[in-house]
Amino acid sequence: MVNVIEILKSELAKSEYTALVQSQDYPAIASLLNKKPLIPNPVGQITVDKLPTILELFAAITPAEAIEIYKIPGLVADIRVAADSKNKASLQAYLVIVSGLLSQQSKDAVQILLNQTQLDPNYQSQIPGQSKAEQLGVYPVSPSQVQEALN
Repeated sequence: MVNVIEILKSELAKSEYTALVQSQDYPAIASLLNKKPLIPNPVGQITVDKLPTILELFAAITPAEAIEIYKIPGLVADIRVAADSKNKASLQAYLVIVSGLLSQQSKDAVQILLNQTQLDPNYQSQIPGQSKAEQLGVYPVSPSQVQEALN
């Protein structure tokens, strides 16, 4: 079994810890060992669907077509839920349902909206890397473990 205290003694003997060791700031030392640095994300940013809002969908059709869709009980609420939840499959299914009410121009406009893509807006160019404690195999390190290793 790994002896955490021995590993910490060896690590804390390094010159980069001298000032903190001399100040006996055990929480600061533990925090430094546990801190996960930001590193470049090794996975590139991907392209994802850019789904339209309900307002964009209704702006793509004529007012007369919108009125006909509003006459179908619950359909607009269902379309709103699908748009808000970014559910492309549901939006495409609703387009099929209302296709008989839409002109070819409106169908094409809605389909263009449903086919749009964008770079993933949730992508992070930097992600948390491994902390020194993780690299040493002793994560997480507590202040009391630091104190024990230094005394």
